Amino acid sequence: MNWFWKKKTLSFDEAAKFNWELDTNAELRQKHDELAKQYSNLSEKEYRRELLLLFRENGLIIDSDQLDTLLLLRRKTDQMLLRQEANNDEATM
Repeated sequence: MNWFWKKKTLSFDEAAKFNWELDTNAELRQKHDELAKQYSNLSEKEYRRELLLLFRENGLIIDSDQLDTLLLLRRKTDQMLLRQEANNDEATM
């Protein structure tokens, strides 16, 4: 039974698809860049709504909470990769 107060959890496949689309879908990236340029003219709520719509148009059906989770995972992954790269650069010097 689906309870309205229970959040839908994200699977690894959903997170991987989100990252794959952001990294490889040129049309999505272009539209995302265009939306980002409009950020100062939109409220946060409008921006998030447009962002979720953009993802839906590209086959990523997620809600606002899931978007927050996916963006946080992406940020943390980037931080880990940058730290690892910095450590590798220090080791080669």
